[in-house]
Amino acid sequence: MHNLTLDQFRTTLETGGVLSVSLVAQDGEFHIEAETRRGNAVLTKARSKDFRRFRNVTKALALLRELGVSEARVDTRNWRPEQAGLLKPSRPDRSAQMKAAHEAAGLKRTLEARILEANDPATVWHDHEAVFNELEAGLEN
Repeated sequence: MHNLTLDQFRTTLETGGVLSVSLVAQDGEFHIEAETRRGNAVLTKARSKDFRRFRNVTKALALLRELGVSEARVDTRNWRPEQAGLLKPSRPDRSAQMKAAHEAAGLKRTLEARILEANDPATVWHDHEAVFNELEAGLEN
């Protein structure tokens, strides 16, 4: 079995080198296999030899349709949908990044609101000494 990247798969398909296509389940995921004129092949990622895997069979079918495949065999003998969640790696680093991004977005919204308020001609400005004197007077009581 040889490996085909998406571009290689597309070229092989367009030149008539693909005889049949199968979606093959393994645990909670699917991958695409093809019978070509040179033998069996599997769709792999562009920068590695790992299978291009799909947790959602609809996305795999959409890709095949986009490529022009109108007929495919689906092999679910080894499909274990309950294992799909186990295969997904946890990403605590991504979670921390997203929390930081949301916090930064909140700060940006606050800053923009304050800038708009400062640029508003109806904004009333107070002398800083008067404000501090008022605060100190409130603390003394």
